[in-house]
Amino acid sequence: MLRTIEGIYKNGQIELGETPQGITESRVFVSFLETKPMTWPETIMQHQGVVVSITFQSCRDELLPPNKFEL
Repeated sequence: MLRTIEGIYKNGQIELGETPQGITESRVFVSFLETKPMTWPETIMQHQGVVVSITFQSCRDELLPPNKFEL
């Protein structure tokens, strides 16, 4: 019977997330999943942001109030 139990490999030891029931001895296969990096990549850390070059103008005084109904 094939049974999968999640665990963690740390300092040369495998810690299982649960104790398998009914298994006292068995062959096992261990697969190491790719871990995500714990720090940001260097290209992101070196990013200085973007220069804002858009000029905004206030046109509030030029706006006309909407008409109630146009027929």
